[in-house]
Amino acid sequence: MSFQSKSILKAVAVTLLCGLLAACQTTGLKPGSIQTNYAPAGWTKKTSNGFTGYVCHAPRCKSDRLIAHGPVKVSGDMEKAIKDGVLSRELFNAIANVYNIASKDQEKITITRRVVKKDYAGFDFTAYFKDREGRIWMTGRFIIQNNRGSVLVAASRSRSVANTYFKRYLSNTTIKRLP
Repeated sequence: MSFQSKSILKAVAVTLLCGLLAACQTTGLKPGSIQTNYAPAGWTKKTSNGFTGYVCHAPRCKSDRLIAHGPVKVSGDMEKAIKDGVLSRELFNAIANVYNIASKDQEKITITRRVVKKDYAGFDFTAYFKDREGRIWMTGRFIIQNNRGSVLVAASRSRSVANTYFKRYLSNTTIKRLP
């Protein structure tokens, strides 16, 4: 089975679960807050339910890869809570640990660092889930502005490839606060 259909649905499900860990529901940053010129040649752009994804399948890429961003809604001024340290990496990892144990190592989510920028706050995360062919690794970032948010994510069969493409995506993406 390739990285299509079920694997992409699982990737989106894990992304949404990560969103739920951040008290998320469904909406995103104001239109235009995230600007990207990331669209490598040969990648397919897909949009569904507010999520925009770029997919590259083998043989164009050595292995299947996915880059996506989409909306999440947060309750209250979560950005201030993150900046003030009320919502911490440790707290989210404690919540995620319950999920990790319940999945019996089939899926794992880890918040790797808190991100505080002038225009937003959030968390970087790594995650994986297992399917018949092994693990699918995800690297991503929750971006929170006041009571709105989005998630950026890269997925691949290789943890290092997911990290590399996530960094490339971020380097080609501008995140700004709109009035």
